[in-house]
Amino acid sequence: MLDALIFGLFGLIVGSFLNVVIVRRGGKSLGGRSACMSCGVQIRWYDNIPLLSWLVLRGRCRSCGSRISVQYPLVETGTACLFALSGAAPIELLPRIGALPILALLLMITVYDLRHTIIPDEWVYLLAALALVYQFTFPAPVGFGTALLLLAGPAAALPLFLLWLFSKGAWMGLGDPKLALGVGWLLGPLWGVWAVFFSFIVGAFVSVFILLPLPHIMRFASETGIARLNRQSARFTMKSEVPFGPFLVGSCIFVWFSLLYHIPLPL
Repeated sequence: MLDALIFGLFGLIVGSFLNVVIVRRGGKSLGGRSACMSCGVQIRWYDNIPLLSWLVLRGRCRSCGSRISVQYPLVETGTACLFALSGAAPIELLPRIGALPILALLLMITVYDLRHTIIPDEWVYLLAALALVYQFTFPAPVGFGTALLLLAGPAAALPLFLLWLFSKGAWMGLGDPKLALGVGWLLGPLWGVWAVFFSFIVGAFVSVFILLPLPHIMRFASETGIARLNRQSARFTMKSEVPFGPFLVGSCIFVWFSLLYHIPLPL
């Protein structure tokens, strides 16, 4: 439990940095003090404490009162939880530490894909490289052999690549097969493909049982005074663009932690 706590606290700090990388990617330099995106006033150090500052300020800028995106505490909390789970895993210390940059990248990819419906190439290529290094540095108890392991990435990416190819990008972005490449190398030839197909199941479930009824739920919430009607939610249809990356990342993390914690998965 102490390891989980230490890893989790470290994850809060890392999560704050991940927010900076996500927001400033392709724009501002990562250096320099953070500032309010509405009034431009630099954020004081005591207003920049991960999670705690957002809660104390109730999600608003101290200077101008504008709302601070809920992305910030969610990313910080998500990173802390993932790092804590890695810290508590019943494996050696070095593999637990080696998992942290991979988990951080997976979380960054998820948030960026949700925000922009695109996955940065440099992030998925780095993920693929880290996945290979991790597998060769900390091989699984049941070894797959070098040749079979190298084929695991392309095997996981192939179904998504074919969907992208045959639909000419209408059903699937090219970033998703690139992401699946790293997932396959991280999980191995069997579980990498399993994670890809499981992500389709989760994606279908979420789309049918959550996203499609969402306009009706939001309309009911608006009529009963529970919440204001969200225009984007009200316009959701089957033709709306839903990023697939978060489903693939969620499936990857689920399978990976199941393997790390020796939880049997159905085949």
